[in-house]
Amino acid sequence: MVVHRPDFLSALKAALVLALIAWQPAGWTQSQATAEVAISVDKNPIAANDTFILTLTVNQLVNDSAWRPQDVLDDLQVLGSSSSRSTQIINGETSEQTTFNTIIRAPDTAGDYTIGPVELLGATSNSIVLEVLAAADSEQLLDQRKAFMRVELNRSQAYVQEQVQLTAKLYLAANLHSGNIIPPKLEDADIRQVGRDSETTEIINGRKFQVFSRDFVVIPQRSGEQVIRGPLFQGQINVNSNRTLFPSFSSTESITTAAENLTLNVLPIPADWPEQSEWLPAEIVTLSVSVGSEGGDQEQGSAEQYSQGEPISLTYRLTAVGPLPDQFPRLDELVSALKIVGASVYPEAPESAVNQRNGRMVSQQTVRVAVIPHQAGELMIPALPVVWFNTQLRERDTATAPAQRFSIVASAGNQATLPEETQATGAAGQDASSTAITDTSAEQRDTLNEQQDSTLPFISQLKFWQILTVVFAALWLMTLLWALWRRQQVVAQPEQMPQDNEAPQQELRAIKHACMRDDASAVELLLKRWSRRHLGVATSQLTSIADYYGHAPLRSQLEHLQRCRFAAGDYNWHEGKALWRALQSALKSAEQNAKANQQSSDLPPLYPNSN
Repeated sequence: MVVHRPDFLSALKAALVLALIAWQPAGWTQSQATAEVAISVDKNPIAANDTFILTLTVNQLVNDSAWRPQDVLDDLQVLGSSSSRSTQIINGETSEQTTFNTIIRAPDTAGDYTIGPVELLGATSNSIVLEVLAAADSEQLLDQRKAFMRVELNRSQAYVQEQVQLTAKLYLAANLHSGNIIPPKLEDADIRQVGRDSETTEIINGRKFQVFSRDFVVIPQRSGEQVIRGPLFQGQINVNSNRTLFPSFSSTESITTAAENLTLNVLPIPADWPEQSEWLPAEIVTLSVSVGSEGGDQEQGSAEQYSQGEPISLTYRLTAVGPLPDQFPRLDELVSALKIVGASVYPEAPESAVNQRNGRMVSQQTVRVAVIPHQAGELMIPALPVVWFNTQLRERDTATAPAQRFSIVASAGNQATLPEETQATGAAGQDASSTAITDTSAEQRDTLNEQQDSTLPFISQLKFWQILTVVFAALWLMTLLWALWRRQQVVAQPEQMPQDNEAPQQELRAIKHACMRDDASAVELLLKRWSRRHLGVATSQLTSIADYYGHAPLRSQLEHLQRCRFAAGDYNWHEGKALWRALQSALKSAEQNAKANQQSSDLPPLYPNSN
């Protein structure tokens, strides 16, 4: 038997063509079918400021770009949108469908609002009349609502940078499967979650609700009447389904709801607040100081007695409930400003920390100070006051670290000079009365010999650290002489920068290092200090630096830094290098403008010491 393969292949091709011709009309008819669009909502009526889901269905497969809810629903606030597509073939007939689910926040004013008709792919949808009820009248919707939120503030009026507590409660009439609470939002404010979520149950109008509570702290950074956008919940709840063969299993239903917006009246800093004091609103502020010796052996009961030249270690701690650590005044600067006679003060860089206790933000700043007395006698370290605003009593208050007194005894080197003083006193007595000298000269000589004999064993009892102090003093003197010689050599060079520029240059280098590390908090703190000291800009807004230089790129970078610092979510700042380049460009432009103005006028130069 011989099989002709070409004839077999031709027959197979013919069969496929016939099958394609038989199937094509159904598919062709579907693709040419007229588009149909329909819209629906999951809640109607709805409470003001609550959220609902607008569902738009199309009987064709369309791209996401075809549905732009922001352009169509311009009178409503669109929070997000998602899409899904499905294709079904039943008895050779193909049906396609695209579904768009859009989360929308209802208006804050009660009334009837018309949604639609929506035009898409040449087709027009139906329209819906949405009934919005006032928040006070929303209780009648409890029997119909599966979820709703309530929110409250501990006070409706606060001062700028004062901590306000916001409590959000989510009520669910079904078991929660999964979900997320989006925090409230407020421009130019720091919003953080504090504490842990709590779960309770409540019965409202005979219905049992699961209640989930979450606390936030809101710290506004500017004054005026502001609106806090209420938190939003998006999640899924468990619902019973009749489609499953296993009654013990339940399906899920997507649900969304939002709390109403809240109005917060933020007051500015009081006009009578001292200009030399930092604005520090808090519930409680304490300032303490502890004493500890870093060198020398202290005997029992003599903790307040130190030797001349022996370091005294002080630790200042500033603790406050409410403000963040970057709102604190710098303790090292306050300690350096104290007038301490007969001693040198060397404060270290302060250390800051923040914790949460009982739903409150507790911040602390610690600074260690070394005090080295230079003369014997009583050393007095004045009290250290910190002015703050009591948010409970709504008045100004002061936290004070008490003054410290120390008894400073002369070092061994100073005590060895006592015999010479005694001898000088004896010589003065001889000039006054020769008779007295004759009678007492023998006794004075015996006393003087005894004191001189006691000097040698006293010197041998010198402590090791005292000898080491003398060695370091000699090395320091040599270093000082070398520095003076080096300074004379450097002054002769014309390109050396003036000494007045050393301080701002050092702070600019610190800003550069913080920018390279993308440390947003450090950059903000250093920029504010630098602008206050060298530009005379005392405001708390970073954009004032850009206003000072009139530099648009710098303004853009500073605004981005502030948004990242005060964003409600966890946003990381990675634009340190770009900010540093913008700051360099602003400084260079300012320098060029200063040189141009100097050449075109008879005004004195910007840096007179640079010539």
